[in-house]
Amino acid sequence: MGFDLVSLGVVCADIMVRPVDAIPAGGALGLVPQLEMHLGGLAGVTASVFSQLGGRSAFIGRVGHDGFGDYLLSALENNGVNTGGVRRVWDTRSSATVVLIDSSGERTFLHHVGANAETCEADVDFDVVSASRVLHWGGPAIMPQLDGAPMGRVFKRAKELGVRTSMDTCYDGKGVWFPLIEPSLPHLDIIFSSFEEARGYTGCDTPETIADFYLRYGVKIAVIKLGGDGLFIKSPTETLRLPAHKVDVVDTTGAGDASCGGFLYGWLQDWDLEKCGRFANAVGGLTVQRMGGAEAIEGLEQTIAFMETLS
Repeated sequence: MGFDLVSLGVVCADIMVRPVDAIPAGGALGLVPQLEMHLGGLAGVTASVFSQLGGRSAFIGRVGHDGFGDYLLSALENNGVNTGGVRRVWDTRSSATVVLIDSSGERTFLHHVGANAETCEADVDFDVVSASRVLHWGGPAIMPQLDGAPMGRVFKRAKELGVRTSMDTCYDGKGVWFPLIEPSLPHLDIIFSSFEEARGYTGCDTPETIADFYLRYGVKIAVIKLGGDGLFIKSPTETLRLPAHKVDVVDTTGAGDASCGGFLYGWLQDWDLEKCGRFANAVGGLTVQRMGGAEAIEGLEQTIAFMETLS
């Protein structure tokens, strides 16, 4: 059986602590009311949310033979994601992030890249990809074995197999930016990019010029994530700016990754771009009201009903 979505890339265990408005002095003990572990990572959250909405999804990546790896596989499978494409490794530990969340919902991250850094072109099973509808990559800039030319080749082959493609960018702490994604752009149907990340990748300063930059390189649809201001979406024939839902924010971790899952779900239902964007915003609006990026979505009907509250 094929899949609607194959999500390749970053998965990690998010150890989330809230609220943290000040770091205790060295050697001191600070007490916090919430400390939880959740499924995180661009590709992992997108696959999970897509499945929770009713789609068939699979995840391709690497995790270690450790407690975090056990947790990640269990969390993905519990959310309905196929993990047959996951490779477990002995010599590298699974990726994990400590997420410190202040009272406003702002986050500070301490990230261990771990096994995600070893995921490579050879890990992609093209028999699985060819039987799927979309190949999604979540993780440019933190997946050195796929950055640049390797992922360009993967996307090119996927397109030759008749598979649609999408990518969700990540912040590049090393400052390389554009060369990490350039080979992929001519083979992309959709690029998802947060505004701050997109400024780094494109050198442009507005959602409009960022989207135009991506489209000039061959991308068919550019989705610029604007956080609390919603989404800017552009294709060769449409330009949309869609507002976010106004909700009480608990935690914004993974909301952008979750919204990608929502957009891709709608896109594969052949919804128009406006409805895809509204649905993605609804997924994001539900996600920020709870801790973690993958657990807030309880189903398609719930999400559509919430979407309709913003007319």
